[in-house]
Amino acid sequence: MARIGVVNAYFGLVCVLAAFPASGRSQAQRQPIRSAGQISVVSSTVHDQQSPYPASYEEISGGRAEGRLVSISGVLVSQLQDASSSALILNVGGHFVTAFLEQEHPTAVYQPGSLMRISGICRTAKESASRTTYLTQIAMRDVNDIQLIAKPTWFNFEHYSESLSIFIVIALAIGSRFAFLKWRRVNQTAWIDRSMIVARERSRILELISSNRPLHELLDEICKSTAALLPGVSCQYFLRLDGESMETKIEEQSTTVRGKTLYEVDLKEDEENVRGKIVVSSNENRALPADREEIYTELSELAALAMRQSLLYRGLIYHSTHDPLTELPNRRLCERRLAAALEEAELKSGQLAVIYIDINRFKFVNDKYGHKIGDCYLQQISSRLRLQLRPIDMLARVGGDEFVVIAPFPEAYDRAHALTTRLRKCFDDPFDLEGESINGSASFGFARYPDNGTTAEELTRYADHAMYIAKHETRPSEEAHGIAIITSDELELALIRGRFRLAYQPQFSAAGRLTGLETLLRLDDPVLGLITPDAFISVAERHPVIIGIGEWVLRCALEDANRWKLNTGDPVSIAINVSVRQLEEPGYADSVLACLKQHAFPPERLEIELIERSLVFSGDKVTQQLTMLRNAGVRISLDDFGTEQSCLSLLHKLPIDTIKLDRSFIRAMDDEPGVLPIVQAIVSMAHSLGKRVVAEAIEHVGPVPTLMAMGKMDFQGYLLSRPIPSEHVHLQIEEWRSGIAMPEAFLIANQEKSNSLA
Repeated sequence: MARIGVVNAYFGLVCVLAAFPASGRSQAQRQPIRSAGQISVVSSTVHDQQSPYPASYEEISGGRAEGRLVSISGVLVSQLQDASSSALILNVGGHFVTAFLEQEHPTAVYQPGSLMRISGICRTAKESASRTTYLTQIAMRDVNDIQLIAKPTWFNFEHYSESLSIFIVIALAIGSRFAFLKWRRVNQTAWIDRSMIVARERSRILELISSNRPLHELLDEICKSTAALLPGVSCQYFLRLDGESMETKIEEQSTTVRGKTLYEVDLKEDEENVRGKIVVSSNENRALPADREEIYTELSELAALAMRQSLLYRGLIYHSTHDPLTELPNRRLCERRLAAALEEAELKSGQLAVIYIDINRFKFVNDKYGHKIGDCYLQQISSRLRLQLRPIDMLARVGGDEFVVIAPFPEAYDRAHALTTRLRKCFDDPFDLEGESINGSASFGFARYPDNGTTAEELTRYADHAMYIAKHETRPSEEAHGIAIITSDELELALIRGRFRLAYQPQFSAAGRLTGLETLLRLDDPVLGLITPDAFISVAERHPVIIGIGEWVLRCALEDANRWKLNTGDPVSIAINVSVRQLEEPGYADSVLACLKQHAFPPERLEIELIERSLVFSGDKVTQQLTMLRNAGVRISLDDFGTEQSCLSLLHKLPIDTIKLDRSFIRAMDDEPGVLPIVQAIVSMAHSLGKRVVAEAIEHVGPVPTLMAMGKMDFQGYLLSRPIPSEHVHLQIEEWRSGIAMPEAFLIANQEKSNSLA
């Protein structure tokens, strides 16, 4: 609009400057102008004598229509008028033509854009003497010389300008909208990408934690991840080592913190003990990402999880290599230390002694005075033996009543006899066990490196054999009260003559529902009577006779189960104990599945029970056999878990369904509070892996409430039922399957658990 106004003003000024007749003179007084700068005047009589000549702009502007009465058509651009004159500016073919009318009264007002025809006298004059261009105007005679041909259409120049302005505004609005959407999409993409990065880092750290990495490695990775997610910050951790003061440690290392502290996380061993902290700091005044609080929360959760997992793993590792009762190294650690000692002796050309110690009549003490006295007896024996050893010697408990001493002699001087003599003196004085005085004794056997063997297996076998000879040749009278020894030939004869028997011990849920029966093997010896596997199973496992015994046990167990209708109704598993020697047979899995098919017994109701160390030292053949059985539906149970040969790293790889807590844990729960976190850790780990948990040796109500508070598990022991001979099980099976009345401790614990959940 402003642009149109400027054009109108310009042409108005041109018209005023080009109007050379004086406004005060009349038409009759005007004279033709003869000079080059003047425009001639045509007589008014021309108006009456001739019709207007339709001239073109070229004729007018070229001076060829000078003084003629002409008419010209064009579009009205502007109209200027005052009290005495009126000027119209037309657009003729893209050129502007000015028409004047002098009169006392103004002409009508026409809208710009109107199509008009103007008639009048054409007046031209050269612009200057040196130029050929002309100044042109149309002198209208009266208002009749103005003819309106057509009014302006709705879309004129003004409308075009307004429409263009609106279009520009709309275009800018649409462009702004698209720019905003693009900006938002970019920001959303960046937010999603960052969320994915945070999630990937969390998954990576969790994978490291689950792989049981050392704690310092986990904390390093957590700090690196935090620093990567928060550019410009520094993340460090301070961890107290054993024996250090937490305050001193932090004070010494706080000087390494760079810049202002933004966030801190305490590294807690438990609710009260703080082992260290993680510090996030920055020396830059840069804006942190908007999700920093989320990252701080992730940092706290991952640090706490790393601490818990590390402490749990360390506790389980320690317990997997140490006996919980005496806190001595167990068989696993003993074998590892023996291998290392042999390597060192070979390098230094030294000597080494392996001493086997077997406690005489320990079973008699256990049966007569109870397990509590028996445990105290073992603890006092281990204490006395340790006092006789040097710092470089190692004492280990490798069995229920067996100890091993590894004694290196770097000076290559044989002192095995002297050491054995000192160890024998540990049994000279009686043992005072809670008011009971017991005279103890033990049998010793030792082997020397390199005289009696150069490998760990050779030395331990020689020492074990020497101890066996000493036990049965020097003290035959004590053996009647101890462990009976059966040879492999006698076992083969017993199998042929049908002297093996089966007994069954039930397993119940906390509510008293029968969940399983464990098959227990007995040997009915004509001289010694009914004896347990402790007297012969170690011999059987070293000879092929174990294969025949295992086949007999499986066949009889399935026949008994079908007779008691355990193949139908509520699921009740029948568990049989299997040795690693059986699993090493290539066709073992096929023979088990064939026996199940022959007896039409559901595979999922059979449970193969293995001792823990069988899996640790077994090869791929054993794993393949177990996998084949598991794929067919047979359940796998791990017995005596947590003792001697813990296979923590294999639990998630092996097809194990059930974990049985070792009886040593259950018996130690009353008097050894330190064993409770270990039991809790094992139960928690089993539950997290989806394993069934069975607590063995429930002989009194003491540990029941604590065990039930740990979560769902089944129970087995004398408190619920002693092992029942197979010929008497039919008298109890219906009562067991209907559900038994559990002892009061179970009922109280169940009620307390229900109240806590409510």
